[in-house]
Amino acid sequence: MGKSELFVQKQSGGMFAVENQALSTGNRFYLHAGTGTDGAGYGRNPDAPVATLDYANGLCTASKGDIIYAMPGHAESLVGATSAVLDVAGVRVIGLGTGALLPKFTYTTDAGATISITAPNVALENLQLYANFTNGVTAGITVGALADGLRLTNIRMEEAANTKEFLIGVSVAAACHDVGIDGFEFFGVTGGTDSQCIIFVGASNFSYVRNFHIFGDFSGAAIDGLTAASTFMEFAHGTIINDDTAAGLSVSVHASSTGMMRHLDIAQLKDTVGPAGAAMQATEIYVSNAAFKQGILKPAADA
Repeated sequence: MGKSELFVQKQSGGMFAVENQALSTGNRFYLHAGTGTDGAGYGRNPDAPVATLDYANGLCTASKGDIIYAMPGHAESLVGATSAVLDVAGVRVIGLGTGALLPKFTYTTDAGATISITAPNVALENLQLYANFTNGVTAGITVGALADGLRLTNIRMEEAANTKEFLIGVSVAAACHDVGIDGFEFFGVTGGTDSQCIIFVGASNFSYVRNFHIFGDFSGAAIDGLTAASTFMEFAHGTIINDDTAAGLSVSVHASSTGMMRHLDIAQLKDTVGPAGAAMQATEIYVSNAAFKQGILKPAADA
């Protein structure tokens, strides 16, 4: 009999499933707020999904490679700090769908509402986060100190208005290492009170932000790693527009942090300055401090 990466199994309380074990050997769970129910017997079948991310996460087993599929059109409101706590190690949350069917989490009634990630090796993929709370959401995604190995892939964040915003998009706690953010989009609104899009609160060794598009009005650096020195960070293949003209910056890290900034296109309307990171390596970073002006190399080219 020929070998295959496909595996047929009967899930307890669920259906027979033919699954690609190359993707994961863990269990699969299904999430849809419109057709789902949080309760016994739900979650293992796309015809009987659960309704909330937090409940789906509670069905998972740590470090077994379990996957939560947020089904096309899933729309969930986050109403507090514990609305969505991802505290099970190794869980992947994969959004299915594109465009208007992209799974969407809306922040509606509490400044403290957040997706809280407190366990290691968690992954979020292909999700939309929407700020719609007056006076602003403190942080859209809060990453705890024990969440090493986090992967955020193809995450889109959007603000409803300059009074309904993410004050911080992603906040990474000190000593949380190996955080990978890839395919990240942030669409802010000019005139708000955002401080940073992504902030590394302390040291975050081997972390990276790649393939990103950030548009907003940030009083601080759009990507901020200023507080503590980190080992080999990378910021690559990104676009930043920071409309703040007072103190708004683009990418700023501690003067002793090591790593690379490369292939960045930046419109940073704080005049005369560019990215900051004295110990970083740099290649092909173009910065403009005025509207519709050609960017120049910053830092200066090596002689």
